[in-house]
Amino acid sequence: MHIIAETAVPAFSEPVPPAVILAAGEGHRLNGLNGGSPKPLTPVLGLTLLERVILSCKEVGVLEFYVVIGYRSRIIVPYLKALEQRLSVLIQPVENPNWREGNGSAAPYINRSFFLLMCDHLFDPAILRLLLVAGINTTDCLLAVDRHSERVFDLDDATKVELDRDVITGIGKEKTSFDAVDTGLFLCQPSLFDALEVARNRGQHFLSAGLVELIRSREFRAVTIGERFWFDVDTPKSLGRAKRALLQSLSKPDEDGFVARYLNRPASRRISEILVRTPISPNGISLLSFAVGIIGAIMFCPGGYIWTILAGLVIQLSSIVDGCDGEVARLRFQSSKFGGWFDTILDRYADTAIVAGVSFGYWHAHPHAAVWLGAIFALTGFIMASYVKKEFVIRYQSKPPGGLFGKLIKRDLRIIAIMLGAIVNLPYEIMLSAGLLSHVGIGLILLKGHRQMK
Repeated sequence: MHIIAETAVPAFSEPVPPAVILAAGEGHRLNGLNGGSPKPLTPVLGLTLLERVILSCKEVGVLEFYVVIGYRSRIIVPYLKALEQRLSVLIQPVENPNWREGNGSAAPYINRSFFLLMCDHLFDPAILRLLLVAGINTTDCLLAVDRHSERVFDLDDATKVELDRDVITGIGKEKTSFDAVDTGLFLCQPSLFDALEVARNRGQHFLSAGLVELIRSREFRAVTIGERFWFDVDTPKSLGRAKRALLQSLSKPDEDGFVARYLNRPASRRISEILVRTPISPNGISLLSFAVGIIGAIMFCPGGYIWTILAGLVIQLSSIVDGCDGEVARLRFQSSKFGGWFDTILDRYADTAIVAGVSFGYWHAHPHAAVWLGAIFALTGFIMASYVKKEFVIRYQSKPPGGLFGKLIKRDLRIIAIMLGAIVNLPYEIMLSAGLLSHVGIGLILLKGHRQMK
């Protein structure tokens, strides 16, 4: 499963509850990949499984964590202490000496609502917001469920859920008739501890046994996650699929143009998969993309067919790398308003340099003032297209005109158009055409704004 949320999740203004993360098991099916280290420390695209869960929770405001540990806890405790300082959160290790008996054999008692999570489940933080909103004015325990069972990587190993509307009436891996799949993401109440105690008195030490007790008392409800991303990592094969799912989730279908969606994004994801394992920051990647763009712009200046082709290829490379900063930021949970703003500013400077380089190279063969008038015409269209769209959103609180034409004035298309123009030795002419498209797009946005005045 690797689908992004389709609709916005309502805001939650109440104090965000703490999170209990179950991380005590051996996870023997993954240990071989990590030199025998505990499963929670398995790396996934630059972060460990456990750190990804904690950062996903922090995205929705969780600052207090209880991590239940058991297998090789002497390795995990120092890691948690270092993580606590680095992430500026409170992490309390909870030792479970009976971890071999099952994942419900020990847990910290909390006298208020709390998230209950598995250390090996990756997920969209928006799911936690759904649970928070659904948990308002209820004392029931909530489980996030996925009704799209066809998307589950290993359905045979998944925990199935039977429902009566939103009330959970059955749960277990062995069920053949079911309505949804358990994502391993809960918003629980203190009643769970009573249910676990009843199960332990019967000799049952797994979390699922406590959940069965909640079902019997009809205190267990489901919250459907829709199309949101989650993934259960249990085996080397599922780890590989989880990495691909995380990378796929980086796409921005509502923002990406045709070129970004079908060419740039598949390429940038491969580059981001490498960059995320390096110390380079997202802002550093923005600077790298900018530097490559400037190099390409300079390569246009001498004129000549070979330099022009090379310049076109280099600016297309810069356009691909331009997507990596946001991808790495999202993979590392380092997205920021400044980062997006910084990237936008650098893009405008790079656009200016590319227009200047293309025009200078063309001017060598056609030394007329009209060449620079054309350059000003194109550059104004490129810069104003971005500016007008952003201003439209600010003024009218709605999206500017989209559709086919909205895609045609995006930066990814004009960069590849100039590259293709370089290949056929017409970069200046193609640049002017892209500039004209941008001006027409600006006119359509202004027309829509004028209509909304009425």
